[in-house]
Amino acid sequence: MKLAVRRSYLGDRLCFADIVPNQLVDVRAAYAHQLVRSGEHRDDALARARQEIASDLPALLRADPGLTAVRKAHEHVVALAVAGDLPPDYTWPSGELGPPIGRPRTVWGMGANYPRTRSGPDPRTADGPPALGGFLKAVSSLAGPHDDIRYPTGSSRVEPELELALVIGRRSRGLTEESAMDAVAGYVSFCDISARDIGELDNRRLDRAKGFDTFGIVGPWFVTADEIPDPHRLRIRYWVNDELWQDGSTGEMFHRIPEQLAWLTSALTLEPGDVLSTGTPPGVGSVLPGDVVRGEIEGLGVLANTVV
Repeated sequence: MKLAVRRSYLGDRLCFADIVPNQLVDVRAAYAHQLVRSGEHRDDALARARQEIASDLPALLRADPGLTAVRKAHEHVVALAVAGDLPPDYTWPSGELGPPIGRPRTVWGMGANYPRTRSGPDPRTADGPPALGGFLKAVSSLAGPHDDIRYPTGSSRVEPELELALVIGRRSRGLTEESAMDAVAGYVSFCDISARDIGELDNRRLDRAKGFDTFGIVGPWFVTADEIPDPHRLRIRYWVNDELWQDGSTGEMFHRIPEQLAWLTSALTLEPGDVLSTGTPPGVGSVLPGDVVRGEIEGLGVLANTVV
């Protein structure tokens, strides 16, 4: 199941993104329609849909980690679409998309979790893989999959990095490597952007360097974990002005997802909807205003942004 967030003047609308080509299906409307079909009065169905289908992914996962009600609505809509009976009044043109993850409480990024280069030995790995490490990413930096990337004043070294990110499905503390994957609700593409020179000015702290507005591009979809049977076998590609800069695989991670989650939750409690971005393969470089960038992770859709 794929979920997207469609921006509108009615507010952000959580939508199914995998039913009708180039269209989004409003989740709340689909759920209300399902209730009406089962015999409920329309007014009662609308009230239940507002109460039982939260407006963003973190709240949805807090209420129902298994997304049971949403999955039932998805099955209902798929059946209607197959029968050619999908009502047009709860579909949207694809339009402007927001981050499908909403506003999570915590966004964590892993650092140094892939080789820096494929052209020779990585000096960091002479004595084994680098230690686990990372940083908190400002939630205010999150932006939609087609939003412009705003080049900050005072920087001349802005570097986007395309990463696989996971979304937590249940409250998690002290996970083991054996239990960690049970806490994963699904996955998104995450473009983690840094102003490297700002980080150097800040004594190598990453808070400001990675925290500028639009420095966390997410989307286009949240894809449930059952659709990604092995997150360690996904191709990652990133283009700048149609030139391929990154072409790697999540299989290149030094530390796999279960190890990352066990390490992180030994210190942090992760809540439903929280995000862990897992690092990026080689090929990172600096972009400039006017550049057009595009990224794709297998099974997770395409990001496309202009640097302004």
